Amino acid sequence: MGSVLHYNTAYHPQTDGQSERVNQCLEQYLRCAVQDNPKCWRRWIAMAEFWYNTSFHTAIGCSPFKALYKIEPNFGAMLNLVVSQYSPVSDTALEYQAQTELLGAQLARAQQRMKTYADKNRTERQFNVGEKVLLKLQPYAQQSVVNRPYPKLSYKYFGPYEILEHIGPVAYKLDLPSSAQVHPVFHVSQLKPFTANYSPVFSELPAVPDLLATKPLPTAILQRRLVRKGNSAVPQVLIQ
Repeated sequence: MGSVLHYNTAYHPQTDGQSERVNQCLEQYLRCAVQDNPKCWRRWIAMAEFWYNTSFHTAIGCSPFKALYKIEPNFGAMLNLVVSQYSPVSDTALEYQAQTELLGAQLARAQQRMKTYADKNRTERQFNVGEKVLLKLQPYAQQSVVNRPYPKLSYKYFGPYEILEHIGPVAYKLDLPSSAQVHPVFHVSQLKPFTANYSPVFSELPAVPDLLATKPLPTAILQRRLVRKGNSAVPQVLIQ
């Protein structure tokens, strides 16, 4: 099918923008559908999939169902069956190839239009090897590394770190500490020029917890209580 694997940089979801857009549409549909009864959201997954696959997409100029099967979806109406002669496999393959090329052109046109809108709010950034920069990381995405009580009020930038390599036109490899469990290649939008001033930033990345230690065992149960959850009581215990 001519699929190509592309690698994306850390904390840059725009690289896989099509998948992110699909998730956003499905979340919006489910949010509207289950507003009155949130517990029944699983019953609406099939309807959400049907809605998305049969909706007209301006990016490809048709619905995803037609893009995949080359025909419009049947919503339950009886079709008029017309007896026709047998179509050779070669004609079907040529038609499929022409439809695929048309969809590729539609997607390229839509991506260029979205890129033009996004470039209006971007600034040109270019760094050299050996230069020090500040790294922007989302605090709420670092809960597996370190737990902060108020992540939104924490500093957004870490560093400074030295640039080791220029990878591609918009990606750079940084000299991160050996204890960091973050991929060292970042998009240029996550970097900021470092100037020697008193801007509050973290001097080092959070330390990684030791997961190889022996699992601790509770010493004693200090307290018990019952918490109401819906129409049932859930027991909770306080462990030392």
